[in-house]
Amino acid sequence: MRRAVAGVRLAEVGITDLRYRKGQTGSSILEVPGPESAAKADALAARLAEVFRGTDVRVSRPAKTAEMRLAGIDESVTVEAVAAAVARVGGCAVAGVRCGEIRRNASGLGTAWVRCPLVAAKRLTTAGRILVGWSSARVEALAARPLRCFRCLELGHVRLKCPRDADRAGRCYGCGSGEHLVRDCAVAPKCPVCADLGRLADHRLGRKGCAAPPSRRGRRGRGGAAAAPVASAATAPTQRGVSQPTSSAGDPPPTPLASVA
Repeated sequence: MRRAVAGVRLAEVGITDLRYRKGQTGSSILEVPGPESAAKADALAARLAEVFRGTDVRVSRPAKTAEMRLAGIDESVTVEAVAAAVARVGGCAVAGVRCGEIRRNASGLGTAWVRCPLVAAKRLTTAGRILVGWSSARVEALAARPLRCFRCLELGHVRLKCPRDADRAGRCYGCGSGEHLVRDCAVAPKCPVCADLGRLADHRLGRKGCAAPPSRRGRRGRGGAAAAPVASAATAPTQRGVSQPTSSAGDPPPTPLASVA
């Protein structure tokens, strides 16, 4: 942060108010409130990127996102076409849209998982359907996923603050195997967390019936302590539904900008 403060004068990018907080992953998050906050945050991010060029520090512009499912996609449509359609209707950049593999049912119609900026998601869910190729795909908003550690696969914390000894990173969420990912899983479900705990495990990770216990506070012991990262960009959590959060005064939230010194 000292290097950031020394390298950028806030007045030069029109910023008179700035809020700082730490992210769950250990990153530093700078929030720019007020009018034209998005443009000012973009300008600050660009200046910080220049200051930290050639270093291990990453600067990003996190944005609140939402997940949805698009159903009824015809066989001519590609993942790229889905992303382009979402960006067109949602009014966002294609680079801000993530689209999963299109999975087809017995009738040949496809379904795709999509994550995009929250503002774009609101437009899509309000529309209800969007034209993708020659098919009118149905838009279904998905509930936010709970916070899950990618190391132990349990809920309530992130990898950096994992208090568990178990390392389940890279295991299939469907059957617990380390040989493939859940999208390629073709065997009977077996929750990796519940199986390790000796509990009923005839389900996929996170599905109904998953009995993973809540996380304990604190870090792992000295022998398994996680090292603090040199740099990490903040990631925006997906939001439940697509409602735009507001402050207690009814104002829109400040635009976040993340960097780490």
